Amino acid sequence: MLFAISPLAAFLMATATAETPPPGLCETGEQTIIGGTVQDEFGLDVAVCVTDDAKGEGANKAASPRLTIRWSGEGGGDALSCLPTECEGVIEYSRYTSRHLTILQLAWTKDGHVQRLYQTLSRPSLQETAASATSHEWEVAGACGFDIEEYPMQTDATPLALMKLERIIAPKPSNTGLLQGARECGPER
Repeated sequence: MLFAISPLAAFLMATATAETPPPGLCETGEQTIIGGTVQDEFGLDVAVCVTDDAKGEGANKAASPRLTIRWSGEGGGDALSCLPTECEGVIEYSRYTSRHLTILQLAWTKDGHVQRLYQTLSRPSLQETAASATSHEWEVAGACGFDIEEYPMQTDATPLALMKLERIIAPKPSNTGLLQGARECGPER
């Protein structure tokens, strides 16, 4: 399925400069798509990494790139990784695009917790400067959409950097919730 990219998003992607990832989250042989520090009281760092196809070894050299999300903070760190064909229900991505607004969402789940990164780019009119923002959400296991903590994320990533993921993982429709099958919600919710 093909999705149209707004002229504003295409311009920003074409003129974007390289980002500076937080040290140590993406490993050698991985490209940092986005990395930064969540502005919360836990000092959480998050990075979205993709293996570099040309860095594979032997028979794996032609293998699909691997998508890895790493996070580290006060309570420790963890990582989640999958090949694009294996990401369904574990790591999912969506993009909403309209004339004046683009919203990118990357969601992942591990041990019942759901985390999300959002990147938005808005420009109400051509006379106004485009505004971009990145934020992180953490949903506690079993919360099922309740008690979600959302905080801004400080990053040097370019606006709409998550859109680079579309080279390896197809965006889901923006009108469907991500990771719907990963939640363990009771019928009362």
